Amino acid sequence: MRELILTGFLLFTACSWAQTSAPTKQEKAAIGRAKNQLVSSIDQSLPKVTLEFFLKYESGGAPITWEVNDCGEQTGNPETDQGRDFPMCVEADFDKDHVAVSVMISVGTFKKGPVGTPSLFSASITEQNGISRPVQHLGDLPKELHRPMPKSPRDLPAPEASKATASSG
Repeated sequence: MRELILTGFLLFTACSWAQTSAPTKQEKAAIGRAKNQLVSSIDQSLPKVTLEFFLKYESGGAPITWEVNDCGEQTGNPETDQGRDFPMCVEADFDKDHVAVSVMISVGTFKKGPVGTPSLFSASITEQNGISRPVQHLGDLPKELHRPMPKSPRDLPAPEASKATASSG
């Protein structure tokens, strides 16, 4: 029985390891470039701190996942996608207080690599109920994350209370 459990664990570990490929040299460079980009160059309303510092601060210390992707531009149709130089985005994701945050920074293209000035491609916040809302500017992220909960509607006075008040006046 022990051997069966050990074999299952080793098989699971090997399969998990095979599915997570190590980032390529180009991906590491793109992620490093995005992490070290000053947020003030992306949004002038922000201070001169790196994107990594800014997101760590806004996440409240929650783990941030960094990955390179095509900014969602591939169609999935090989005929349409063949030969295209897709944009390269570095996506940073974290969860804070049951809210998922995603920030995508455009850093270049897959054929040319990380080139040009990185810019905000998109940012969004997805609530626990699955409703997602875009964040137009990186500088809007702090207020969106710290937005107070909507106030509940106040209860209406009971009908008897309003009748008693009206007849006594």
